[in-house]
Amino acid sequence: MNLDQWVQVGTLVSTATGAIGLLIATAIYRRQMNAQLFLQYTQRYEEVMQAFPAEARGARLALTGELPPPGEDLSFAILRYLNLCSEEFYLWERGYLSGRIWHIWRDELERTIRSPLIRREWPKPRDEFASYADFTAFVERVQSA
Repeated sequence: MNLDQWVQVGTLVSTATGAIGLLIATAIYRRQMNAQLFLQYTQRYEEVMQAFPAEARGARLALTGELPPPGEDLSFAILRYLNLCSEEFYLWERGYLSGRIWHIWRDELERTIRSPLIRREWPKPRDEFASYADFTAFVERVQSA
């Protein structure tokens, strides 16, 4: 091989190594961002749940039983919860959130949306999500299932 051929081989190896390094760095970055999103949204979820009226916490997931009385505090807590969920839905829908994390959150979200409490309360905050038709459709699809 002559010098030009060695230069071409070296350039090819260097380019391939750089491309592989870029792919690895991108994968690591995505994992770190998903971990950061997971931690931030888990913390926000805890804050939302702590603000939920005590008498409504169990009813949020219960498919049977007595519902707590309607009230402003309850409506606001449900709005906060659904807002958090709409943000998670948006991140997943746009590809910013890994499927693994979304599937964990989606199962709990769907169970909550199907509960009699959220079914009763959904008409109140529904208009708050008018600008996000995809999330509104998701909620209504889950509730109708």
